[in-house]
Amino acid sequence: MRISKRSNRSGWLAFGPAALALTVGVAAHASQTVEVYNKVSAAEAAMLQAISRHDTGLLRKTIAGLGPLIDDALKRKKAGGPVSSCDMAAHSLGFAGVNLSEAITQRGRERQALIDDARRAAQDFNRDMTACDAQAGRKAGNHTGVEKALRAL
Repeated sequence: MRISKRSNRSGWLAFGPAALALTVGVAAHASQTVEVYNKVSAAEAAMLQAISRHDTGLLRKTIAGLGPLIDDALKRKKAGGPVSSCDMAAHSLGFAGVNLSEAITQRGRERQALIDDARRAAQDFNRDMTACDAQAGRKAGNHTGVEKALRAL
């Protein structure tokens, strides 16, 4: 049985567009991960400044900046799409910031409970951001600053 070279070549030509689409999709996901990584890193630095200065305005602005990232991740998750470690880091950092901003207005046990929740979220952020470093192709950094700053409160 002899197979013509022409039909064999057309089979490979049909594979070309699928391979191109896969390559473009992977590249788009990678660039999106790097973009989220950059935004979360900037938010981490801003949150550290807000905590050290006791600046609630900067803290709320930082949390508001993370909102669209978290919303996009939730929409992708509901649609069955992937959620990256960087998305989870944004969520953890936002949760820590929300708890801290609420703790500032409280006193007593309520304040301590909110700060404890913020510390746990900061621990989650450290773990998620370490995974995000690897996912974005960056050198693993030290992301314990938020947790340390919360511990100092």
